[in-house]
Order: sequence, then C-alpha cells, then structure tokens
Amino acid sequence: MERILITGTNRGIGFALVQAYLTPGNAHLFAACRDPDTADNLQTLAQQHLDNLTIVPLEVTNQQSIDAAFQMIAQQTDALDVVINNAGINPPGQSFLNITAQLMLHVLEVNTVAPMMISQAAFELLKNGDNPRLVHISSEMGSPEQRTYGGDYGYCSSKAALNMMMRGMASDLRRYGITTIALDPGWVQTEMGGQGATLKPSESAQGIMNVVTGLTVADNGRYLVYDGSEWPW
Repeated sequence: MERILITGTNRGIGFALVQAYLTPGNAHLFAACRDPDTADNLQTLAQQHLDNLTIVPLEVTNQQSIDAAFQMIAQQTDALDVVINNAGINPPGQSFLNITAQLMLHVLEVNTVAPMMISQAAFELLKNGDNPRLVHISSEMGSPEQRTYGGDYGYCSSKAALNMMMRGMASDLRRYGITTIALDPGWVQTEMGGQGATLKPSESAQGIMNVVTGLTVADNGRYLVYDGSEWPW
C-alpha cells in the first residue's frame, strides 16, 4: 500500500487527487489542508475511508505548522512513497500596473518557498519510501518559452521559480533514490482555473495519478504534463 502526502486537498485538484487515489483502495492518503474543520467534503471522505485517509492540518507558509504536520505523519508511518506539493494560489491583481511587492512576495511564498520547506520536512520519510517520488504541481505558465502573454506576474514567476527549484532537488535527491519532477495538471475547472477550463478535476487527477504511478528514476528532473507529454523550459 503506497503512502502518499498531498497538500491543498480541501478543494480543486487536491481534493480530486484524494478521490482518485482512494478509488483503487491501495494507498493510504495523508490529505493536508489549512483548515480541516471547514473542509466538509474531505471530512465526509475521511468518514467513508477510515483506514485509507488521514486529514493533516497544514498551513504551508508556517514552519511550526509544517513541523507539527510531519510529526503527526511520522506517528503513523515511517515512510512516504509519494509527496505531491499541490497547494498554490493565483490571486487577482497581478497586471503590470497594479501588482504590488506584497502580493508578489505572498504568491512566491505559497507557490515556491512552501514546497521547498515541505520537501525538506518530508525528506527523511521519502528516503524510506518505495520508489520515492517528489512531485511539484507546476503549470504551463511556468515555461519561459510558452510565455508570450502578459499579466499573472506573481503566478508565472512563482511557477518558473518552482521549476528551477525542482531541478536543484532532482540533482540533490537522486543519490537517495528520490525521483523529483514538476507536473502541469492542465487547465482545470477549479476556483483558480475557472469554469471555462478544458478539464474536469477528475480528468486532471486521473492523468496526474497515472503519470506519478509510472515514474522511474529515468524521469528525474522532467517537466511533465498530466497526459504524459513534456513542456519546453
């Protein structure tokens, strides 16, 4: 049974990933979210899957919260096979003339710095995992080659920085057998993606799960898409 940690699971892609992994019933999910008390759908799932789902309180930008979350996880398992850094934000107000330093730094804190700190905290458990995989949910918008439009300055910059950070981790962690990738979930019908997006959360989640399941050390450092294709840097 795979042991999997996913962040940002109260809604959207994160919640859909929890559902996707629970369907075959061969994984134990540690579903992290900022406020479990308000995550009604996640709580319902937890009641239905008592042996396969543990909800973990986690504010990804708070180091004390990160430490407490991993203490909780370590009490239940001595290893993680998959960590998916999914939590992320793309707030309004990121046009050239109105983005502020405060907003840009906040987006970077959530989308780039937090995955670094969570990966660091997960390292010891990942080292003990079976075919351990560290997955950073990125975006096509993190590819400089694809950046032929304006706006979304904080988000695009944070995902490009996440991709660069992933490449460093891929180099540092490969000696421990940990495969590290960036993964674009596609344009998904979530609060962030909007209802005009091309993918349902369940479609994206199934694709992500398929990619993650098939990862080997040969994939280390790649910038993949939910359908198995790859983005240019």
